[in-house]
Amino acid sequence: MFKQQTIELRSSYNREQKKIGLKQGKSYVLGSSDGNEIVLQGQDILPQHALLQLLPTGLYLEPIAQSAVAINGTAINAASPLKNGDWLSLGTDLFQIGFSEPHAAAPIAAAQAAAKTAILTIGRHPGCDLHISSPLVSREHAKLYCGPKGVEVEDLNSTNGTFVNGRQLTGRMFLRQGDRVAIASFTYLFTGEALEPIDTTGKVGIEVRGLYKEVTDRSSRQTKRLLDDINLVIEPGEFVVIFGTSGSGKSTLLDALNARRPATGGTILYNGTDLYACFDSFRSAIGYVPQQDIVHRKISVRKALQYTARLRLPPDTAKEEAEEYITRVLEKVELTEKADLPIDTPAPLSGGQLKRVSLAVELVANPNILYLDEVTSGLDAGTDKRMMHLFADLAADQKTVICVTHTLENIDVCHQVILLHRGKLVYYGPPAEATGYFGVNRLSDVYELLESNSAEFWSQRYRSSGIYQRYVLERMTREAQDQQAEHSQLGLQLLRPRRSWFDLRQAITLTRRYFDLILADKKNLSILLLQAPLIAMVIGLVFDTEGLAPVRATAESQIAFILVLSAIWFGTLNSARELVKELPIYLRERSVNLSLGPYLVSKLLPLSALCLIQCLLLLGIVMGMIDLPGNFLERLATLFLAGLAATCMGLAVSAFVDSNDKAVAMAPILLIPQMVLSNAVVHLGEVSQWVAKSSVIAFWALDAMKTTLSADSLAIRDPSGQPVIPISGAFGNDLAMTAVLGVVFLGLAVMGLKLKDRKQ
Repeated sequence: MFKQQTIELRSSYNREQKKIGLKQGKSYVLGSSDGNEIVLQGQDILPQHALLQLLPTGLYLEPIAQSAVAINGTAINAASPLKNGDWLSLGTDLFQIGFSEPHAAAPIAAAQAAAKTAILTIGRHPGCDLHISSPLVSREHAKLYCGPKGVEVEDLNSTNGTFVNGRQLTGRMFLRQGDRVAIASFTYLFTGEALEPIDTTGKVGIEVRGLYKEVTDRSSRQTKRLLDDINLVIEPGEFVVIFGTSGSGKSTLLDALNARRPATGGTILYNGTDLYACFDSFRSAIGYVPQQDIVHRKISVRKALQYTARLRLPPDTAKEEAEEYITRVLEKVELTEKADLPIDTPAPLSGGQLKRVSLAVELVANPNILYLDEVTSGLDAGTDKRMMHLFADLAADQKTVICVTHTLENIDVCHQVILLHRGKLVYYGPPAEATGYFGVNRLSDVYELLESNSAEFWSQRYRSSGIYQRYVLERMTREAQDQQAEHSQLGLQLLRPRRSWFDLRQAITLTRRYFDLILADKKNLSILLLQAPLIAMVIGLVFDTEGLAPVRATAESQIAFILVLSAIWFGTLNSARELVKELPIYLRERSVNLSLGPYLVSKLLPLSALCLIQCLLLLGIVMGMIDLPGNFLERLATLFLAGLAATCMGLAVSAFVDSNDKAVAMAPILLIPQMVLSNAVVHLGEVSQWVAKSSVIAFWALDAMKTTLSADSLAIRDPSGQPVIPISGAFGNDLAMTAVLGVVFLGLAVMGLKLKDRKQ
């Protein structure tokens, strides 16, 4: 590649020519300001409009901020290659580019290998041999090793992976002619000598052929088809709306297309590649906004996006880069003014603004295809209109946008509509042609019309129409037709990758976020912290350890019992709602890259700190008010371990229930057995004692607490000769059993979360 290049920009307005000499690796600001390296004047040209770079792989143009830039009529929002003769649109001003050597979209040479060994780097860093400017790509993403034996490709522990023919690369492998190499969602073809770009924009087109979804009806135990023989083609950059009669399969189709709930059979191709077989190669390119909000409401909009960026962008993304992405997203969703305010205080965001925050969370990672599940549901007409226009703007940025909706007032802004009736596709085409096709005045009238005949009738009528021919058959590639036979017989199976159990970076990010959430909700935190002093003062006012030895021993035993139950109360109430209240957020992050280990650690560490403070306040005040001889640290360790085990028990409950109300209702059911089976209220028989030892935290924690009481009290006997304060074991053994129960409950929490994963 040349180290420098002279280019020529010719204005379409006055044919004025401007020649510029470029050096490799340097960025040139293009705009109307006199301080730029390249000064261009025009009606819509901003002072700083775009960046021009000569890289080893060619000439690239990148918009600055949200400036309007297009190449040959196609809008761009990231660095894109230029070829000799391309037309550049800067706003409405048009220029043609010319240069002597065709650098743009140049393949990365791999056949230098014939004579000598070469190592070529692929990544986001401008200095890479193949530069891909996208937040989905790591700074140094992969390497090509070119030698006499051939070309090997190696992934450099990138966040979103390197894929060969749809399979994620682990280690090195030799490339064969015809192999497809995907860097995140950017695809290249290996010709035997070079990597030729197939898609350097990351745009996603979808082809669906013969898709069906079957489930077993719970009441009749019969097989039921929710979707039946769906054929359609969604081109890159199209905004498509799915609507239909109630129970027609709208969300089922959406989730089949994005692989959240795979279809039973048929073919789904993303850019000609089987989605389910190669799902992980498209995972980073898919954005999904469910009907429920996927944001924490106690922190600011900007912080919510910052945490999302840390979780989803490559670890080597600089803070400045991430902030730049966040700023662009906030401008795109028109939330710049609300960026530094908490989402629900002091003045809660409106419904439309809250939906835009959820959308912004997905846009931070710059997905190429966006699925929206009834995100405009419940919004007023004006807000619905603004949201639909926002989705259309995203499609104009070359994102494929697919939205399920019930409201049809603003459906005219989309490119295509999918109409479903009882699982059948009865229309797919432009919304403007739908009313004429069905012979109705308003599109909403089609609902009543569809009920006048069977779904099979409407499906066959559509397949016989010219609209089906134009918008499905003529856009269907041969690949989709060839793959139909195989998949319609075998059914579809989503191949999910193995995730690492623990990621330290995720754990740190999630823990910081959870600490922020706890501290941001000052009212709830105050209530939790005030519990301990209030309970302690009540104990101090009610109990008296003065008097005869048997009375003192009984009082000490009762105080120990209440202290243990209080610690268990703290732990359970702290955690019982903490998983279920953010279930939509968990499921979305889990579907992207969240690991279970970091997630649970991020809950346990802050909740453990909170529990420790509560136990410290409780014990400190009680021992300050009451004469209670014994080792303070041993008692604190007992209470803290009991509270921690109860925290795990609360997390287990939170992982299995599906609402906050159910989690709160479960708390008494958990706490009453702790009291009854603690071996303090009633004498336990053989069976009840076995149950207590195997499942009740209070049994072991109370026994440990009793061992810390004064020797005089432990020596007291009742008239029958039995100890007034019976002890079953030793201090260390009791604490170990308390810890074991905590681990068991934590394991149950993992099981509950795994079940949630399977149901999504």
